[in-house]
Amino acid sequence: MANAMKVIEMLRIIDNRAKFMGIKLTMMKNLLEKYKDNKDLLKEVLKLTEGTRLHDLILEAYPPLEELKREIKEEELEVKKEPEIYTNNLPKKDFCIFEGRVSLIAYIKEYLRKYYLGNNVKKIFYEIGKDYAIRLGINSYEEMIKFMNGDFGEVSIEHCEPLTIIVKNNKECRNCKASEPICYLTAGFIAGCLENMVNKMYLVEVTEEKCQAIGDPFCVFIAKKSIKLS
Repeated sequence: MANAMKVIEMLRIIDNRAKFMGIKLTMMKNLLEKYKDNKDLLKEVLKLTEGTRLHDLILEAYPPLEELKREIKEEELEVKKEPEIYTNNLPKKDFCIFEGRVSLIAYIKEYLRKYYLGNNVKKIFYEIGKDYAIRLGINSYEEMIKFMNGDFGEVSIEHCEPLTIIVKNNKECRNCKASEPICYLTAGFIAGCLENMVNKMYLVEVTEEKCQAIGDPFCVFIAKKSIKLS
């Protein structure tokens, strides 16, 4: 089942690989038309790409989305009209509690969740980690483990099917306490490395099954190939 981030990833691939604008726009249109009956999905795609070049290409490729964009603006205006008691006067809740000195990335992530991004922080930091790994060009397990040992924590590969990666003392969640796994950047980074390893022939989805922030002894990430790309 498609979600907004997978659709955006496929649109990015089209943008990067199609050399001619006409072909690029046609391919984007054909992809977006597949989801024309799923307004919520397409709205999420528009929201997550707002302010980017990809957003402009999407609207150019598939003009019917202009109407959805207007609906999004109207919905945002309705939210702003809510009485102040339901918005500004409510205390902002902490999702992640700090129980000691945390890394800068952990602090930034929680700050953005609390004041700006809400649950979108999960998708955004996953994509940041993924894009970073892809741009670094890490394309072997040895490279990935070496880099992560320096920038994340102590990394080891536990199983091959499904691919299971353990990160001990992960900086992303060190001294953090939460009710669910919070290492989105780490998961995205692993996904980006693995997509490099399969020459971007597949989209790789990585989920965090265990996390030190919820009391597990270490963080455990499970990887699987999701969509084969032509």
